[in-house]
Amino acid sequence: MLFAVIRLGFFRKYSADFSNRVVSIIHAVVAIYYSYLCFENGFAGMFNNVGGPNTEPQQLCMAVSLSYFVYDLVYCSVSGELESVLHHFFTIGGLASGVLHGKSGAELCACLFLMEVSNPSLHLRTLLLEMGLKNTTLFSLNNLTFASVFLACRIVVGPPLVWKTIACPTNDLIVKLGGFGILAVSIMWGWRIVAMFVKEAKKLLGAGETKKNK
Repeated sequence: MLFAVIRLGFFRKYSADFSNRVVSIIHAVVAIYYSYLCFENGFAGMFNNVGGPNTEPQQLCMAVSLSYFVYDLVYCSVSGELESVLHHFFTIGGLASGVLHGKSGAELCACLFLMEVSNPSLHLRTLLLEMGLKNTTLFSLNNLTFASVFLACRIVVGPPLVWKTIACPTNDLIVKLGGFGILAVSIMWGWRIVAMFVKEAKKLLGAGETKKNK
């Protein structure tokens, strides 16, 4: 319903992908907020209670995001975004297991936070492109922000969390496979993100040097 309202109302002149990414940004903000509330003692508690029973905030957080990923899986399947479809299968499998079996909420919500925290800037990148703002400082800064957060969360913090998830004896196989699958997809995207970071950093530094020369 949110996609329909955005597509037919607020952003009618833009593409369907534009509206879908607005929905994705809204979900990302909601997911970041609710998943952070699930941490015991803030970020320090991200790795606590792995494999344990869900709390009520964890159950709510996973249920809300599960509904979004089912919607986005359908959208990505119709639009032919195969990499996103693969990513969503792993995500849906893990979240569905957590919701239905009432456990593993700690690591699933932590994983959700690490996945979603870079997504607002990821989707904003496409919005800026469609709005004709590619050759702007805002576009470069957004790309740099996305690359930095993605690499820090998915390549630095992510692997220890996935290891704890796989090593936990009480976790279901689908949760372990989901964690490993998301890490594998993140690594697959990682080399492209590193290239983006280097490109945008050079562009911004070059722009600064040009101003100095002038």
